[in-house]
Amino acid sequence: MVQIPADWLARVFLSLRRGTSDDAHALAAELQPFTEKPGQRVPVPRVTILRTELALRGELRHENGDERRQRLSEEAAYLINARLDQ
Repeated sequence: MVQIPADWLARVFLSLRRGTSDDAHALAAELQPFTEKPGQRVPVPRVTILRTELALRGELRHENGDERRQRLSEEAAYLINARLDQ
């Protein structure tokens, strides 16, 4: 399990929900229960974090807007660091 702030997961959830792929939408649905405790760090299974990273990277490949690309890249990098640190 990886301890991630629920507020951060809510941000990732919204990014994936706005995504274009079915994979992004599926991961958004998987993350939703972890976003329901604002202000707290919640335990998230490592496999969910890994699949979320991959979905964010997939969205990066399809995104043309610089601002959204930057946000997706930051979200993926944060999750990678959180997973590796714990």
